[in-house]
Amino acid sequence: MGETFVEMLLNNMMTLLPFVIIMSYEGGVRWTLGRNPRELKPGFHWKWWFFHQIERMSVVDQVIELQIQSVITQDGELVCFSVNIGFHIVDVVAHFCGVQDFIESTRALAMTHLAKEVRKKPYQDLVTDLSKLERSLQGTLTTRLKDWGTEIFSVGFTNFAKVPLQVRIFGDSSVHI
Repeated sequence: MGETFVEMLLNNMMTLLPFVIIMSYEGGVRWTLGRNPRELKPGFHWKWWFFHQIERMSVVDQVIELQIQSVITQDGELVCFSVNIGFHIVDVVAHFCGVQDFIESTRALAMTHLAKEVRKKPYQDLVTDLSKLERSLQGTLTTRLKDWGTEIFSVGFTNFAKVPLQVRIFGDSSVHI
């Protein structure tokens, strides 16, 4: 909706050109009649507008910020935390063909892993060595995201706090436990 008519017209005309230029910070994939994906490195590439479909994406370092998650530890403490995950794409074809929505899938994997790990440990064990939990998540994501052509370079908590457990009883009132 933010595009002007002229920008929209120019973008559509660019798709009719017999070539595409992949910038130095991008990677590309070319499909021929919807099959045989082939990686395109930065530079100039010819295309036949009817036979080829070309997708481009940034391959530089990026960060996913996980939303705040609340989990009850093994000893019954409620903790809230959030995490940042740094990654970059190393195989553009695997990234396009391996997963439908990379960001949402990565968020779901990371949040599920962290919830399972936090539920297994008492609060004091968690806070004394958060780096162990970060390494666990990084190891899991490194293994799982390899098939998606992605490399994890950083995992870190942005916050980790114990909060009072509240139970909502009818309406707006809450009771602290």
